[in-house]
Amino acid sequence: MKNYVVIPTYKEAENLRELLPLLKDFNVIIVDDNSNDGTAQICGGFKNVKLIVRKNERGLASAVLSGVKTITDKQAKVVVMDADFQHDPKKLPEFFKSLDEYGFAYGSRKTLKMPFYRKVISKTAESIVKVLIPKIREIDDPMSGYFGFRLDRVNLKGIKPIGYKIMLAFIMNLDKGAKIKKIEYEFGERKFGSSKLSFNVMLDLLRQVLRLNDYRIIIFGLVGLSGVFVNEGVAFLLHAYLPLYIVFIISAETSILTNFILNHNFTFKRRVKLRKALPRYNLVALAGLSINVLIALYLSLFIEYLLANFIGIIVAFAFNYALSEIFAWKNSAI
Repeated sequence: MKNYVVIPTYKEAENLRELLPLLKDFNVIIVDDNSNDGTAQICGGFKNVKLIVRKNERGLASAVLSGVKTITDKQAKVVVMDADFQHDPKKLPEFFKSLDEYGFAYGSRKTLKMPFYRKVISKTAESIVKVLIPKIREIDDPMSGYFGFRLDRVNLKGIKPIGYKIMLAFIMNLDKGAKIKKIEYEFGERKFGSSKLSFNVMLDLLRQVLRLNDYRIIIFGLVGLSGVFVNEGVAFLLHAYLPLYIVFIISAETSILTNFILNHNFTFKRRVKLRKALPRYNLVALAGLSINVLIALYLSLFIEYLLANFIGIIVAFAFNYALSEIFAWKNSAI
């Protein structure tokens, strides 16, 4: 069984010059997106380094997958890391040792040495990802790019790379029952070059998360929109026959029930039994309605009432979806 280190690069020659001498005990695969910065010459000086130059592809995630797919030893242990020294290379022996017992290991950053705005972006993205992808909820640092795995425990065919955060896709394609190990490390400072973070990178992360979420949040939103029409339709049909407050109660509960039926069958695909999900969802929907009204009433004291109501709807939607994932349709098997 061999130990491999896969490193995706783009214009990281200066970092590689200092990093590669530290990796002589491992089989190193560098996947470079045609940097033309001397990377090839540097890699050529090391017998344990294999260089793959991609001329027609770009992106960290696809680079990682390209490198992993060149490994022919299906029992291999593989660690993915960056070349910029933010991932501590001294932790590699610990990663490989943990993979003797675990199917997957990931680096959890103890100290985030980065600008405040990047910490905010990182923590916000982490919170969103944990809500949208239940399987990674127990991962302390889902945004980490420092991770390792046993090649025979991952379904590479199921991985569809997008953007930079490839670890999420690997976790989603682990064999059932594969144990996961957390390895803490100090998040270092980039030695040379500049960060690749950009608006497009964040858009790619959103696309990836939506795909791994099976687009449930979008379906949930469409179901919620249909509930508005049901609510209004029932109110229109009953308003001439019943007191208005009773009409509002009936129309609201009818829309909750129709939303539940659609979400149960299509959004969450009967993840849990109906008798468990229905009362939970009713509580979530009623709580969400209360949040909507309270926020709208409060904000209407300061801003135009339609804008206040719109903000209340958005907050209530986020609340309803999050609680639907982690409470109403919570499945302990995920």
